[in-house]
Amino acid sequence: LSLLTWNVDFAAPLVVRRFQTALSHIEKLVSPHLNSPPPPPTIILLQEVHTSCFQTLLTNAFIREFYQITNLFSSQSYSTLTLVPNSLASVVSSVSRVPFVETRMQRDCLYVDLDIPLPQTGGEPKAKTLRLRIANTHLESLNGFGDRARHKQLEVISRLLTTSEVDAGLVAGDMNAISPSDRNLPEEVGLSDAWLASTTQSIESEGHTWGYQPKGAYPPNRLDKILTVGKMVAVDIERVGVELKVEGRDAWVSDHFALLAKI
Repeated sequence: LSLLTWNVDFAAPLVVRRFQTALSHIEKLVSPHLNSPPPPPTIILLQEVHTSCFQTLLTNAFIREFYQITNLFSSQSYSTLTLVPNSLASVVSSVSRVPFVETRMQRDCLYVDLDIPLPQTGGEPKAKTLRLRIANTHLESLNGFGDRARHKQLEVISRLLTTSEVDAGLVAGDMNAISPSDRNLPEEVGLSDAWLASTTQSIESEGHTWGYQPKGAYPPNRLDKILTVGKMVAVDIERVGVELKVEGRDAWVSDHFALLAKI
């Protein structure tokens, strides 16, 4: 399968127009694969989806035809949201949202469990399944408390990805990796950084996903990551949505680039 993760920026002006452009770009990236037999499913993980964009999502023809949506409401003005392709809908065994205890920004993690049937061998009374847990998160922002909170939050995620009932796990999203302490955080909690594991990029900036659209208070960095554990391995990963603007307007679609990976 493949996976796309994107923080679509709830705070900048033209939030609905920007979200519409983001969805159109996602369709261009995903739709060519839909003609291959069978089409490799692409799971879409979005962060910072503003509540005013939910109706846009529901009325988007591409999304309506090919995807199921985890949630259509939020207690905040923005939230994470995962889109599961119809081809995988039948193997979704659970969807859950786990709030972090260590947070001042009401951050959480959204989980989708997929029970993938394995080929049955002769004599087996019951078909076996492989449980994949896909997590979508937006870790705590800023320095200070945020530095400590991100460590605690990713520890919680790692534990939930490595429980005995899970065969392979993955978490993707905005990790807000803005401090030196974030650099080795995935490894410290037992997760593998897909960008480092599957690319041969020797130039650090080639992995940056934030800090250019526009330049911010923090230097450019790899804020967005895909982290795996167990039998889940990324074999290819790339940045997408780079330099993407709303048509006819001098407005970036998001301050973040997206990541697209084959798992």
